[in-house]
Amino acid sequence: MMKYQKYAAGFIIVFMLSFFTPTDEAHFFWEKLPIFNILFGFACCILIIVVSKALGKLFIQKDENYYE
Repeated sequence: MMKYQKYAAGFIIVFMLSFFTPTDEAHFFWEKLPIFNILFGFACCILIIVVSKALGKLFIQKDENYYE
């Protein structure tokens, strides 16, 4: 349980710090949102994990009786 509390505390700290990042040079409206960078990074991380697992199942993983 302590591990999740550390993750939650870290997320809250990063979330609060995102309100202090400069957004004056934003080119699009979503870049002005304080939490955009956090959500974008998290979504990309999840996408990398899902794609790598799919590629691993397609090209790397073999059947159980492959060597028989």
